[in-house]
Amino acid sequence: MKRAETEGKRAAAIIGRRSEAGMTMLEIMIVLAIIGLVMSVVGVGVFQSFKKAQKKIAQVAVNEIASKTVQYMTDNNNECPKSVDDLVAQKYMPKKQKDPWNHDFILRCPGTVNVDGIDVVSLGPDGQEGTPDDIKAVDQ
Repeated sequence: MKRAETEGKRAAAIIGRRSEAGMTMLEIMIVLAIIGLVMSVVGVGVFQSFKKAQKKIAQVAVNEIASKTVQYMTDNNNECPKSVDDLVAQKYMPKKQKDPWNHDFILRCPGTVNVDGIDVVSLGPDGQEGTPDDIKAVDQ
């Protein structure tokens, strides 16, 4: 009888240790939910930073194209290039660029906004001209 009691106590101790050794399904679910919440907050912040960076990249590119256009006009008796392709063909730019949203840049000379200058525009995320998200060169 003593042997049966001893084995029973030993079995109960082993079962007790097994339940304390691992995590329950509920604990795992709670940890995963917390990780998901943290990742969603971080993801939103990263996405907003990415959008701001795209706009800054487009602004830099638009200003560079405007600068290269002025240089082209200075070298060619104030003749306006017809498009960005003319700047590439005359080696003022190494290759034709697209904006961060994969749209072509618009170059107008003389401009419609800068009547005495040039217009260089990125259509922005929506790809539509004349909307508030368009990115334009500073006055040239």
